[in-house]
Amino acid sequence: MIIFNKADLGMKFIAMAFLLQACQPTASTYFQEVDVVASRQATAQAAAATACKSASLQWMIGQPEGVIAGVDVGGPVRVIAYSQTVSMDMNPTRTNFYLDTASRITRVTCG
Repeated sequence: MIIFNKADLGMKFIAMAFLLQACQPTASTYFQEVDVVASRQATAQAAAATACKSASLQWMIGQPEGVIAGVDVGGPVRVIAYSQTVSMDMNPTRTNFYLDTASRITRVTCG
């Protein structure tokens, strides 16, 4: 027959609770670093998205190709002629000007 001492049993439960609390996992520095890197990437993407001002250049649609040279775009520019093959590389700061067969601007986009 096992005899339990109530006072002794209470102390064992308290000691067990402290031991289990010590075993709780804490956020490692790895996860904190991942959060920092993710927030830096989000900031960089937001800055890149505002670097290309294609929304403010929509007035150029219908204008001849020569107008592009007279406008300060503030970043890299790519002029894409009608049915021209272009690479699929993505540069969010680059402004793309699409031309039709008459060399008039049909679209202004970022990328």
